[in-house]
Amino acid sequence: MGLKLFVEDDSIASNAITSILPPDGVSVPDIRKTLNKDFDIVVANGQNQLQDKIFRMGHLGFVSERDLITAIGSLEMTLAKLGYKSPKGEATTAAIKALI
Repeated sequence: MGLKLFVEDDSIASNAITSILPPDGVSVPDIRKTLNKDFDIVVANGQNQLQDKIFRMGHLGFVSERDLITAIGSLEMTLAKLGYKSPKGEATTAAIKALI
């Protein structure tokens, strides 16, 4: 999707949550609101000085392939609804290919 991770180094990244920077022109509150309202997905805001600068998607515990595809597809649709220009379906397709 062309999004930048807050922590890009896998050796120090969390195994429980992924922190993502929003694309230019799209706000974290709008991402969180749309994911929740349209897809029943709750993602966390950044904490302290990172509030409204990053959003955090949890993946601790049992996460199925269906959960992964749903989360990526929902985020992709959310960003499109909020005006972010990226190839439609590319991230979801990449996730499916990685799982096969």
